[in-house]
Amino acid sequence: MGSEIDVDRELDAVAAKVERTADDAAGRVAGPVTGQASSPDGGVTVTVRPGGMLSEVALTPAALRAGAEALAAQITHLAGLATRRAGATMHATLAPVLGPEGERHLASLGYQPLDDDEDETYDSPLGPRTRRTGP
Repeated sequence: MGSEIDVDRELDAVAAKVERTADDAAGRVAGPVTGQASSPDGGVTVTVRPGGMLSEVALTPAALRAGAEALAAQITHLAGLATRRAGATMHATLAPVLGPEGERHLASLGYQPLDDDEDETYDSPLGPRTRRTGP
């Protein structure tokens, strides 16, 4: 005689595990996960959510004088860096909760740790370095 599976009990156990994991993850995040990058002079600051959705672009009057093409290049460049930072923050937040399999899944979504050396030397198209801001 084979063993029977109590489907309701198994579903309840899975639901409880999902709820605990969600609670653990929520406890690790104080607010929305974002990444931020600024131009060397602070004239352009870009904030994004994981995946690259722009949350905020702040410009100073001096940044606007650079011209539309240069400004677009700077914003695009900073958005790329901010996106990688947001992904690194997402990875750092969720990887401990999700474990090794979850960490691999996060990496498949592009949420990976950011090498500090890479982050600090990410050259700007309009200046020698971006300044690290945000998480």
